[in-house]
Amino acid sequence: MEEALLTNMDENHEENLAIPSWDSVNQLYERRWLKEKEKFQTQLRHNFKGLVERFACGKQEIFVLCVPDRRENQYKRAFLELFESGYAPHVGDIERLAGKKARRLYITLPHNYAD
Repeated sequence: MEEALLTNMDENHEENLAIPSWDSVNQLYERRWLKEKEKFQTQLRHNFKGLVERFACGKQEIFVLCVPDRRENQYKRAFLELFESGYAPHVGDIERLAGKKARRLYITLPHNYAD
């Protein structure tokens, strides 16, 4: 379906250009976001596993978020829905990294008493 929708929107087919329904475009966007969200949350899970494997404790940076402004809220929600409140997930202030706006994502891990 996505290929057909994109083919209809291809410049080479201007004479056959059909405007898909709003619902079709909305579903296309939703499917794309769900793929991006799963990829993002998988990366967060891997980063979390790495923190736990090295017995990290206290406030820990789990990810540096660098996405366009229009997508930032979606990524923040995806981050916050992954971690329960006990981890105190929070989003840092805007920083400039390599000329791009970025926000650090943090969680808090329990004390490991290994010291």
